[in-house]
Amino acid sequence: MNRLVLCACLLAGVAANLVENNATPPKIVDATFLQKQVDLLSLYFHINEPLQEPKLKAIAQSWSLTNNIDKYSNVTAIKLYSNLIDYGMLLPRSVPFLILDPSHQFEAVTLFNVLQSSKDYQTFYNTAVHLRDIVNEGLFVYVMAAATVHHPETQGIIVPPLYEVFPSYYHNAEVMNIAHRVNTHGKRLVDHYPQTYTWEDNMVIRWNTTVWPYLSNSDISTFYYSQDYALNTLYYNNHLTSPFWLSSQNGPLMKYNRGEYFWFFNKQLTNRYYFERLSNGLSEIPEIGSDFVEEGFASGLVYQNGIPFPVRPDELRIDQPKYSELLEKIKTCERRIRDAIELGYVVSGSGEKINLRTPEAINVLGNIIEGNVDSPNIDFYGSLINTWKSLLGNSIIQGHVFHKQHIPLLIPAAIENYQTCMRDPAFYMIWKRALNFFTLWSSYLPSHTDEILSVPTVVIKKVESDKLVTYFENKYLNVTNALYLNERESKVVEDEISVLVQQPQLTNKIFTVRVHVNSDVAKKVVVRFFLAPKYDSNGYEIPLHLNTENVFQLDQFVYQLPVGEHVIKRESTGNMYTIDQWYSSYEVYLKALNALQGKGQFVIDTKQFFVGYPRRLMLPKGRVGGMPFNLFVHISDYVAPETPYGQGVNPEQTFGIGTGARRMTAYPLGFPFDRPLRQYQVETLTNFYVHDVLIHHKPTPEIVVPQ
Repeated sequence: MNRLVLCACLLAGVAANLVENNATPPKIVDATFLQKQVDLLSLYFHINEPLQEPKLKAIAQSWSLTNNIDKYSNVTAIKLYSNLIDYGMLLPRSVPFLILDPSHQFEAVTLFNVLQSSKDYQTFYNTAVHLRDIVNEGLFVYVMAAATVHHPETQGIIVPPLYEVFPSYYHNAEVMNIAHRVNTHGKRLVDHYPQTYTWEDNMVIRWNTTVWPYLSNSDISTFYYSQDYALNTLYYNNHLTSPFWLSSQNGPLMKYNRGEYFWFFNKQLTNRYYFERLSNGLSEIPEIGSDFVEEGFASGLVYQNGIPFPVRPDELRIDQPKYSELLEKIKTCERRIRDAIELGYVVSGSGEKINLRTPEAINVLGNIIEGNVDSPNIDFYGSLINTWKSLLGNSIIQGHVFHKQHIPLLIPAAIENYQTCMRDPAFYMIWKRALNFFTLWSSYLPSHTDEILSVPTVVIKKVESDKLVTYFENKYLNVTNALYLNERESKVVEDEISVLVQQPQLTNKIFTVRVHVNSDVAKKVVVRFFLAPKYDSNGYEIPLHLNTENVFQLDQFVYQLPVGEHVIKRESTGNMYTIDQWYSSYEVYLKALNALQGKGQFVIDTKQFFVGYPRRLMLPKGRVGGMPFNLFVHISDYVAPETPYGQGVNPEQTFGIGTGARRMTAYPLGFPFDRPLRQYQVETLTNFYVHDVLIHHKPTPEIVVPQ
């Protein structure tokens, strides 16, 4: 008994040292919030079909933008969008929507301004219901999600994950074809076909049986990363929180250091992809040549209307006349950005010189490379990333067909959509090229000094970790929302069947890292874990100053360090920026509806982070016999961030996205690897430790994974 009490006290002591930034207790929401949640989720139900509920139909028919113009703060947007409707100048329904296209973007931004200017929730809701069957489905979902994230009256409302709203962005054509067949046949022929089976009340499609046409893709061995449904949705969600067309001064959520975050976020994803290439014995991420692109890509995806995504063939020649305009634009953008970095300043639209020789200038450089509206001179420096996407998507042959001689009808490639761009290996080629600009910029900054890097009173004695193991497990994704309702279903506004797709996904066993430290004084510190490959694709050990470009930040947390010997224990589930799984929209709807009817409670989970990284992808696949990686551990003094955590926002509902209120410290993102770090700089650091680890992959015999 005494031993149990002692163990409990020790565990409590360890937990007490951890400074939880996201320790806001779960909140039981009221009826007003519940009604909003039910209302807004209903609008995504079978988005490709008209509204089914009589109540919603009545609102849609009775509401008028112009008759209620006093209920909006942006009168110009209301008049403009009303004119687009009256003159039939909206993007038609059932055709692909592309936010990168200027015409599509104009309509989307105008609609966002309409919703955002709603003076109260009821106006916001009535407007959305009214426009739901008028606006293009893809454009409506995009704007609706962005407006929900940013409007002050909808903070905390759970936006359904896009893989449930538009499953066709996440599953190949055969999967969707089988799903429609199952929807027609019902359960009577499910067991007749080898691709399907029945599981409880669900009909399940075996994804593994549908990938044989795509096994020739060079990236098939890394599909579990590049095609991961949660990772691609994360990229889409991240864009919605800070879209390139939305100013940092627009809306309640300020886009705090958006350029810096743009760099850090994409560097993290690119480096993780590099880890998977190494895990599968592939070469370095290929360079984009000046005349051709070696790796092609066939996504196998089709749009909801049956149009296939464009294909990029292997060794695509980009020095053809039809690509000359885009290629020249890219060369001009890159030359101007490189010149600005080497000169040490950029020129704003008004002719002002903006210094690039400061650490804070990474925000300026990030805005320029993204080409967002906060770029100091977007007309001059362009939109580099998006222009590359337009070129390598190979969809330029489209774009000569117009609706009403004004609205272009397009067939965007996977790389051009935020929800599918990570599937294409060219995405990482583009980012490898773009990250070189940040590396060039950082080379002009002074190296981190010993005073910044060191904490003389802290000594890391050793680092230990559990065995790092990855494996595949099947996940089940619901595709029912893409299947058309039959006559009976449309009357009751409810699906009679549920169709799931069984797909193998990489995951890892929960692990703990133990950092043995000795501290001369009690102090609050920041502990950071980074992962980097020990060897490159040719088997050569990567020196520290080069590996700076490859690090992936595993975790960062604030810790109250006591005096003397101490062991910092950190479990992999503790990372506040990661999530296990977004809630299913079906589950959220039922829970909210039941709570609204007095059947249970609906609790806001603060760990359901809208832009949370999938926890199961913290580790790369590794290899069966173990793959060597370096685990870097760095402890720094705690420096309070400019915006205290949670200030100006309600952490229970807004999560502080884009405000800076989720920044743990004032240090730059990725510190101390935000600048090249050389071996001589860390040799004498007592608060920096390099721990060699092996990442083991454990095959799962019953799960067949394409190789």
